[in-house]
Amino acid sequence: MTDGSHERKKPALSNWGAFGDDDEIGTLNYLTADVVARATGAVRTGERFPLNLPMNVPSVGPEQMPVFKIDAPGFKRVSHRVNTTIPQGLVTNDDHVLMATQGSSQWDAFVHAGFDEPEVDGVFYNGVTRADVSSTGHAYRGGIDKIAQVGIVGRGVLLDIARLVSGGGPEPLPLDYVITVDDTIRCMREEGVEIQPGDIVCFRTGWTEAFLEADESFRVEHMSVKSGHIHPQAPGITGDHATLAHEQRWSAVTADNPGIEAMPMPAPQDTAHVRMLRNLGIPFGELLHFSALAEACARDRRWEFMFVAVPLWIPGGAGSPANAIAIR
Repeated sequence: MTDGSHERKKPALSNWGAFGDDDEIGTLNYLTADVVARATGAVRTGERFPLNLPMNVPSVGPEQMPVFKIDAPGFKRVSHRVNTTIPQGLVTNDDHVLMATQGSSQWDAFVHAGFDEPEVDGVFYNGVTRADVSSTGHAYRGGIDKIAQVGIVGRGVLLDIARLVSGGGPEPLPLDYVITVDDTIRCMREEGVEIQPGDIVCFRTGWTEAFLEADESFRVEHMSVKSGHIHPQAPGITGDHATLAHEQRWSAVTADNPGIEAMPMPAPQDTAHVRMLRNLGIPFGELLHFSALAEACARDRRWEFMFVAVPLWIPGGAGSPANAIAIR
């Protein structure tokens, strides 16, 4: 640069700087007022489908430990107080809970996953560095609080890959199934879906349904963390979806599995977390539950809906419960 200032080095395919050097909401910038207003056209019947699992699911064992490799319980009621001392007979209840914000249906903030890449200035989306996250975990940039202040509202599109692969039935994908870009394009074609800029793309793998239906021994053996991994085995997409998402301008991507992408994961630089969340600034909604929504979509062959989610405003947080709903 001729003025002597430093030109920031970016990943090869990225949105770093595309929405401004100080941007902290990534592809949610595609959700303009006009885009959101158009999304209301996807509401025809007024049916509502909450997309959240119970806060203690998925978990295994009597301690309800999450299937992820994290130290805290996924959800634990620490104390419960019944107050009967208020005059005139009023009775109140209060809970005190300890939970992992990303132990159940969840959103990843951009500081949730980064990558130390040679010749790139920054670790997280849009050049956020390790120094932007305090030693206690508070994100001064790129935290979930920035997303919470705008919400995630737009047209949702359900890509029912499980139904596509099963030949039309509701059966979940095999745990080792890897969703290719060709699978995704074929699903769009079979459903008659045309992705529009700003769409929230939702992948149904059937993983959450399989987890809820499995017995405890199967969950422990096949659907929880194995030695050397931080996630359970699960079907999902590949990092190669980054190009398609970039070209079609997805505003967010969600799935009913633990991490959007197939697990175990490939090398970090090849993951969807790096190529999409970190490089492109696409928020990830994980462990959403699409069972009832998928049945409704399949019944009338209409795969679009109004998607509404407001992550919790956790200052400097790395993630949040999903708090998502689909309206048809």
